Formats: sequence, structure tokens, C-alpha cells
Amino acid sequence: MTAPTARTAWLTAPRTLEWREESLAAPAAGALLCETLITAISPGTELAAWRGDPPLRPGPGYPRVQGYCNVAKVLECGEGVEGFAPGDRVLTLQSHRSHFTCPAADAYVKLSFSMGAKDIATAYLFHLGYNAVLRAGVRPGSRVVVIGLGVLGLTSVAMAKQAGAEVFAISDHPKPRHVAEEEYCARGAYARKDRETLDADVGAGADVVILTTNGWDDFRLAQEIAGRNAVIACLGFPGRSQPPGEFNPLAPEHFYNKQLRIEAVGLSPLENDARGFNRFNLRDNLTYIVRSMERGLPNASAIVSGIYPASAIERAYADLESRKDDAITYLLDWKA
Repeated sequence: MTAPTARTAWLTAPRTLEWREESLAAPAAGALLCETLITAISPGTELAAWRGDPPLRPGPGYPRVQGYCNVAKVLECGEGVEGFAPGDRVLTLQSHRSHFTCPAADAYVKLSFSMGAKDIATAYLFHLGYNAVLRAGVRPGSRVVVIGLGVLGLTSVAMAKQAGAEVFAISDHPKPRHVAEEEYCARGAYARKDRETLDADVGAGADVVILTTNGWDDFRLAQEIAGRNAVIACLGFPGRSQPPGEFNPLAPEHFYNKQLRIEAVGLSPLENDARGFNRFNLRDNLTYIVRSMERGLPNASAIVSGIYPASAIERAYADLESRKDDAITYLLDWKA
């Protein structure tokens, strides 16, 4: 077949996106040539880069590709590839791009005929919530409070509930509160001004607080809501793009007296090791989530606020940044 030309979205500076084209060669041995069908926007990561927030890691922040939630169709298999054939649909962590080649091992899940690409594109976003639940040790009956109901807050609510927890959520936006309660069965979702009601409902304090926001006020709120020996699982980045807080984030009032454990939970092992010590890893987690989605749990469509043509990614970013209609996230259609 004729090798396609890939169009890739590159962020070259804050709020400056350009499309770059690259002619792709036939796939090398052990690799796949794929055509993207649907990608999902990860608002926290992508909007932070779009705005120009301080990078999370040392080194230059631009130019950079955006995104990592990609469902694609296999066009051609390189020599020696097993388990895939042209026409298969696969879940990958490729960025927003029309075509790509990748090692077959980077196709994390092969979709069955019944699986909808639009739902499966969100699987990694649910994986992040699932990883937070696993790392924090959530068990049936745990009292879990999720602070912030952006996309990762909602996926954390969904996965904590699926783990058997009693889930409470905090957001000042009505639509995500509704999704948390009606779609993902949170026991309650509260605006920050309703703190007194939340405290009464949670009772003796949360066993786990999943923090998905960056503000110091919410970091303090997490410590206040946490019960004794609780875990604060950070999917957000406390203090990012903010000056130092007006309080000591490790003051003994909460951190020592409650014996809190504060942990970053945004990363997991890529795959299991030879002796099985990394059982809950990215590859196996995604497989579990995709199979669960096939059965309708969790309901992925609840976090999707709309679909844009891939060429309209800048408009999608603008609408997410302005919280247009309380948008949660958008999909990008690469066939539109």
C-alpha cells in the first residue's frame, strides 16, 4: 500500500498550535502502521501546556505533542507481528495525529467488534482514577472524598464506587456534581460552600481523599476532611502555577496528628515484571477497564461533552478552558 502522510498537532508555544506533516514509511519488523479514528482530550495535562503552566519535569516545554488517548485502525503489520491484522482497532497512547507507526507492543488493547471506539478512547482517563483507587488502598466500605470534578475527578468517583467505596465529591460546578451522583452513584456531591453538610455526611473523616485540583486551599481542605491514618492521593499538582500557600502544608495539626499518608498517584508500571510483582500495571489496568466498558461499567459517555473534528482542536481547548456549558472533555474525530 502507499504509505500515508501523517498530520500531527504540535504545540510550539503557549496557545500556539501548528500542524506538521510527515510521510510515513512501511512499518518495520514488529511494528504497526495505523490510522487514528478517535482521540480524547485529557484536559488537565493538555490545557496546562496550552496555557503555558510550569512544566512538571525539567527541560524545555516546547515544542511538544499533545494527547495520549488514541483509538486507531491497523493498516499494515510489519514482519513478525503476531496477534494483529489489518482492520483491527487498537487502543494506544499515541498523541493527536492522523497516522503513525509504533511497535506492536504499544497497541495496549485490541478492541472486539462490539466495542465502541468513542468510549474506549477515554479508557486511559479511567485508568488514572483506577490507579488512584489502587494506590490509596480503597476497599469496600471505604469513605472516599474526591476533590474536584474535572474529568479525572469523575473517573476517580466512578472507579472508587466500582471498588465498593462510599463516595463523596466536591465541586462548585453543577453539571459534574450531577454526573457524579446520577451516573457514577456518589452518595453525595457538594459545592465547597456546603462544607458543613459534607462533614456531617462523611462523619469521622475520609479514609481516602483523592485530590484532583492544584489549589493550596483544596490541599488544606483534603487534610481537614481526612480522618486518622487516611491517605491523600494526589492526581492534581498542589501549588502548580501558584505562589506559596499561606499555611504550612505539613503542619502537625493534620499531617502528624492524623498520621496522614500523602502520595502522588499519577503513574503506574507499564507492564508486569518477570515474577509478577507489578500485577496492577498500565497494560493490565487498561485491559480490565476496556473489558468493563464493554459491559457498560463505567459509563464512558458520561464524561464526554461533545465531539469535534480533529482540525478544530484549538476550539475544543478554548471551550474546555472557559468551561463552556460545564464541559468535561471532548473527543476528536479524525475521520470527520
